Amino acid sequence: MRLLQPKLIVLHSVMPNRNIDIPPLFKYSYQVFKEHASFVIGVATTFFILGIVPQIYMVLYTPPEPTTESQIISIIVLLVQLFLSLGFTKVMLYLIDRERPVDVNDLINNGSVFFSYFVAYFMYFLAVAAGLFLLVIPGIYLAIRLLFYPYYIIEYGDPSYIALQKSWYATEEWTLELFVFGACVLILNLLGALIFGIGVIVTYPITTMATAIVFKGLEQEAKEIPTSKYEL
Repeated sequence: MRLLQPKLIVLHSVMPNRNIDIPPLFKYSYQVFKEHASFVIGVATTFFILGIVPQIYMVLYTPPEPTTESQIISIIVLLVQLFLSLGFTKVMLYLIDRERPVDVNDLINNGSVFFSYFVAYFMYFLAVAAGLFLLVIPGIYLAIRLLFYPYYIIEYGDPSYIALQKSWYATEEWTLELFVFGACVLILNLLGALIFGIGVIVTYPITTMATAIVFKGLEQEAKEIPTSKYEL
């Protein structure tokens, strides 16, 4: 036992403690939501009406044998949804910094980086789908590791593969913590959806802002998330 003890001490010393403190994340995000409630609800409502509702409609009512017309419409609906999703993520990312200027135009003025986002989305989708096909767990793992690619595209205008690569490296030692965080995000949005489907107008912006705060912590290589900047 005396021979093993020094090795255990060394092992412990090289494994930094990493933690995502979830309550402060959501507390800060909720506070930002309250400060900009009318603006955030307006942006979220626009995103859902123009981006999500048509997508749901197409899923529910596309005929079993799609026509050329319905396929074209599906592609257009998907492009609109992705374009607005990028803008919504950008708005929530800017809001958490508070001193950063943000307005409704940030929802739609992302043409210069949309192609990178579009390509990265499909690379992400294919990687996760392949992983889910391989016994589910690999898909969840890839979904976690590559999650933050939109933020690198928004912040730095990175090409798709660079954004995915940066997300992969940034999340290297955070897999378990991010899995727990992701589960909390999913549960909160499911609860929002249960409130007549309109609760997500509140929960989705809050969870998106919380995710942006996690990104900021990963970007700064912090061991504790949220960092002091994002604590009340």
